[in-house]
Amino acid sequence: MPSLFSHLTNRFQLRVFLYVFLAISLPVGLVLYVGYQQFSSYMNKTVMHAVDVQHDQIITGLQQELGYIVEMTHRHAADYGLISYAKLNDSSSWAAKELSTYVNNLLSEQTVHTRYIEQVCLTVQSTNRTLCARTGETDGALVTQVKRTNKRFESLGEESSRYNAYLMTYSESIIDSSSTQELGKLTIWMNMNKVWKEFTVKSPTHTYVLMDPDQRVLYREGVYTGDLLQGAGPQVGSVYRDGTMIHSVKQMEVIGSIPWLSYYEAPMPEGLLDVFPNYRTWLIALITFIIALSLGGLLLFINAVTKPLYVLKALMNRAERGDLRAYWTFKSSDDWTQIGESYNQMLNRLEDLIKQVKREESLKKEAEMEALHYQLNPHFLYNTLNTIKWVAKIHKTPQISEVVSALVRLLQASLGKKGDFITLRDEIGLTYDYMEIQRFRYGDRIQIDMQIDDITLGCLVPRMLLQPLVENAIIHGIGPTKRQGVITIRTWLDRDLLFCQVEDNGVGMQVEEGGSVWSAVAATGTGGAQADLMLKERMSGVGISHIREKIKLIYGPEYKMHISSKPGEGTTVRMFLPIHQGEE
Repeated sequence: MPSLFSHLTNRFQLRVFLYVFLAISLPVGLVLYVGYQQFSSYMNKTVMHAVDVQHDQIITGLQQELGYIVEMTHRHAADYGLISYAKLNDSSSWAAKELSTYVNNLLSEQTVHTRYIEQVCLTVQSTNRTLCARTGETDGALVTQVKRTNKRFESLGEESSRYNAYLMTYSESIIDSSSTQELGKLTIWMNMNKVWKEFTVKSPTHTYVLMDPDQRVLYREGVYTGDLLQGAGPQVGSVYRDGTMIHSVKQMEVIGSIPWLSYYEAPMPEGLLDVFPNYRTWLIALITFIIALSLGGLLLFINAVTKPLYVLKALMNRAERGDLRAYWTFKSSDDWTQIGESYNQMLNRLEDLIKQVKREESLKKEAEMEALHYQLNPHFLYNTLNTIKWVAKIHKTPQISEVVSALVRLLQASLGKKGDFITLRDEIGLTYDYMEIQRFRYGDRIQIDMQIDDITLGCLVPRMLLQPLVENAIIHGIGPTKRQGVITIRTWLDRDLLFCQVEDNGVGMQVEEGGSVWSAVAATGTGGAQADLMLKERMSGVGISHIREKIKLIYGPEYKMHISSKPGEGTTVRMFLPIHQGEE
């Protein structure tokens, strides 16, 4: 407990507690408030929509049942037997008795099949006689004297109270099709209480009222005071809430009548206004819970975050002062353990990098000294050859002097400091110098054929590009043979590319995957001193792989060198390079 108190008195810990408290209480309060508002609005809209849909279902059900009455009455009024019976003037004849039996059966059958029809009557106008069929559930026959309405629903009004039901009639005239004369009237009495039970379930909390345009109640279900639909009343087609009740007022289209007024009333679901009846008690309990949760979160934060953070901060301060052995050994959660291990790995990596930097600096100094040493050797050879050239001139041996001069020019080109590129004209000149040296050895056995397009002479190419290929053709292609050798150098331009090609008619090469090559002499097993001499010369050359890597390094992988060769027929090396006139 003293530890908790000391942590709470710390300003940082107090701020953490306030942050946790606000972080919990504000979202919870906002969610509860918004949720209650959204829940109330949603429930209100849902209930009003449900009432509206239920009202539509009631109206649709009534319209279907009333439509069935209209359809059935029209079908019976057009029945041939019923019309024939209405035409009879003598009711005592045998035909009249047969038709009377048929009509009785027809009317009685309808009262049996349709449960809410109380009575069906046929009134013959010429004889003023009436033939009725009824269900027998009412005491005595229903009143048969109805208004002379045709194809209209009429309420019996006060007469309905005698039978403790809401009764309505529908009449349709019987017309002689030949003379269009009215023969009589077919009238149906229906019980609206039974119609209601056909498609609805009675609920003691719901109210339904059906009224005609004269404000007469045609049917009522539930408690209704009669005040809501009096006078101007609510707007037809509206669904509204009044306190704890939902009201819906609509019009119902009825065949042959002015639209009736349909009123439906349903209560709001119980408990909507009392979702949180003891909200003060719940509020106090919620605040207490939030405070306890905040204190618990603060303690967890202290143990899980603050202490490991202070330990890591102290270790990093030690590492900053140069102590790379300040490793993490604090026991904490898995997350902090992973962070500590990453910190330890960082220290190890930092120590390795420091050692690597020191080692690279040492190697760099050694490389610089070695490069300086290797740089002295070519200069020593260059100066020695110059001395040999002047001695040859003094002793009048021009052939040796020309060979040494050509070799000096080659060394000057390889040691030049004017850049990595020279013109193709200078590169061809270096190739001529190299051939002067080889002519001292081979004589006229090897000829060189230059097929140079003049427009290519000004193009820049990498230094020492053609000479290694010519050297390779002599040593590995023509040298092993005893016939006359020809080396052909071609250059030309094609669109935006410079093509350089070196051909020989030597022994050819074996070309492997990856560009590795060797001479056919080695493959055929040339032996003795000649093979040893060729191996030495081959090792002293730059090599085709060097040229390939130089092209790839300077121009990129899209510019390449292709080698085609067949044993005994010679070798062709073709390069394609980009065209440029000035060194970048």
